[in-house]
Amino acid sequence: MHEMGLMDAVLRTVERIRQEQQLGPVRKITIEVGELSGVVPRFLEECYEAVAAGTPFEKTELAIEMAPGLARCEDCRKEFRPVNTMLRCPACNGEKLTPIAGRDMTIKEIEVYDQE
Repeated sequence: MHEMGLMDAVLRTVERIRQEQQLGPVRKITIEVGELSGVVPRFLEECYEAVAAGTPFEKTELAIEMAPGLARCEDCRKEFRPVNTMLRCPACNGEKLTPIAGRDMTIKEIEVYDQE
């Protein structure tokens, strides 16, 4: 399950940013997961609990947002969302597809507690 390694990398990155920016405790981390990334959001959530346990992120909320995937058919050049298409172009039934969006997983937002 590569989601465990991804969550570990996310928390290390957030901690590095927090220290560099001299931010307070993190309240919420929002991650954007592309539909074509191969990352399973449910597994991310499960791994987050294990990776965050015993760290300063133990009580930090994790939010996951999905980014739509987009592919282009190299035969007819149509762009479409390849979800539920059996990886065929809905216009020409072509199989030569190029993913053009939704392949990434990114840290979208880091929310910290107000420091007074």
